[in-house]
Amino acid sequence: MVRFIIRMSVSLLLLSFYMFYLAHRDTINYKTIYDKRLPDNFTGFRIFFILDIHTRTIEEATLKSIKNSIDIVIIGGDLTEKGVPLERTRENIQKLAKWNVPIYFIWGNNDYESSPDKLYSLLIKENVTVLTNESRDISANGQVISLLGLDCSRHREARIDLAKENAKGDYFILVTHDPNSFDEMDKEDQYGIHTVLSGHTHGGQIRLMGYGPYEKGSFQKDGYTIKLISEGYGYTWLPFRLGTKSECHVITFMHDVYDHSEQG
Repeated sequence: MVRFIIRMSVSLLLLSFYMFYLAHRDTINYKTIYDKRLPDNFTGFRIFFILDIHTRTIEEATLKSIKNSIDIVIIGGDLTEKGVPLERTRENIQKLAKWNVPIYFIWGNNDYESSPDKLYSLLIKENVTVLTNESRDISANGQVISLLGLDCSRHREARIDLAKENAKGDYFILVTHDPNSFDEMDKEDQYGIHTVLSGHTHGGQIRLMGYGPYEKGSFQKDGYTIKLISEGYGYTWLPFRLGTKSECHVITFMHDVYDHSEQG
């Protein structure tokens, strides 16, 4: 019995170390979106997308390993959470400013549960554009795409009508922290959204025998819309992962005359 207890204890300890390692082992997920609907002047347009940072410190080595040029950075919510020092959040934002390109932010549920007023002031001071049911148009030689940012539906109302109100682009990229905000829209509102970037679920974070509280992250075409659900960069509750990745994303858009059935 004593040997069994010792073996179990050692096994659990090793598993804990492994899960901790996975939670801090960064993966850069490179994806290319081929879309014939994209204005051709945006061929090669590239986004660095990160969200669900929570308590983590962004690894500079991870960012330095990205050799591609980046056109914009998007923080898709849960940049922080209750108890995280504001200075750590500032340092994370400043690391993401390494490319000297526009940075956009949308709210996640944990951002609202921390100190949202202080966070908002910090974001503005660090020249981050906050999109709260708003849009920003991005131009390239006379062609325009629109970035739409929804508010966090768990604390405020996610209003796609307001987000689209002043958008003038021919191509819409929707950023919503919780993918359910898009899934619960009327079909009429969903139609016209070309790409959705989201996360929130952490892919279940800890999956046993392939099962977890949420589905794994995915990248797929769903009818009219291309959807990315990230497994997120950080973690919540416990600093562990199993069966999921600590990930951030480099997304390249390509105008293509063909409608690819698979994105890769």
